[in-house]
Amino acid sequence: MTKIKKIDNLKILYKDNNKICIKKSNRNINKLEKYFISKDFSNYIPTKIINGYEIRNFIDEVPISNEDKITELIYLICILHTKTTHYKNIELDKIKTFYEKETNEIIELKKYYELLFDNCIYQFLPPSLYFLIENMSLIINSLDKSKIYLDKWYEIVKDKKRKRVVLNHNNLKISNIIIGNKPYLINWNKAVVDYPIYDLLSLFKNNYEFIDMIDIYNIYLSKYGLLKEEKMLLYSSLLKIQKVSFEDNEIENTKKATEIINYLKSINNFLNNNIEQDKCKC
Repeated sequence: MTKIKKIDNLKILYKDNNKICIKKSNRNINKLEKYFISKDFSNYIPTKIINGYEIRNFIDEVPISNEDKITELIYLICILHTKTTHYKNIELDKIKTFYEKETNEIIELKKYYELLFDNCIYQFLPPSLYFLIENMSLIINSLDKSKIYLDKWYEIVKDKKRKRVVLNHNNLKISNIIIGNKPYLINWNKAVVDYPIYDLLSLFKNNYEFIDMIDIYNIYLSKYGLLKEEKMLLYSSLLKIQKVSFEDNEIENTKKATEIINYLKSINNFLNNNIEQDKCKC
């Protein structure tokens, strides 16, 4: 007898005593798997592509806490980065272009939030805007620090012709790690070869509410480590929030504003701790 259960965009097919996962494919996972094999990385689930669908075996999970899953996740990312590290030639013009793009984005974000403040200061404010205005100094200071770290990154790399890159999973959520007989990473649709910071960026932004970023970061540094320019770009990227996309629903707007402020408080606490650690090492 065959039964189908749907979870989000994933279908689980129950046939006889077997369970098979099926989802639409938007990436050549088989090409990635060949790369995994060449790098001796085995923490993935072999997948077949049939008629535009990814088909893989269902893995029965071992029940563990989200905190333990995050710890498993960071150890797994250290293995992935270690096994896929290589150096890539880069054009100086591309470094400058990236720096200018990031600079412009930070400037535009700062203008957006300053204008928000100017336009709302004499109005009756809904809770979402009031909360943002009340924390405007945190937002502006964070964007200013983002630009400072970006400048430090550029000062280091502007004359370099090579950079260290790894394969980043780039979508590190609790739902994308499965703990079976060993840990497996799934959903590789956003994978990218670039600085190793993009997995840390993804991990922190997706899970900041319930993880200890300081401990997780220290585990990563003890197993893989970051170059100074990579740290500067990570710090800059973490501090660069996005615009609030306001809706007609004020409950949703307040939720978005709260998430931004809580995120920035967590990131600033994380960075302040690491700045103190770096000072102690000097």
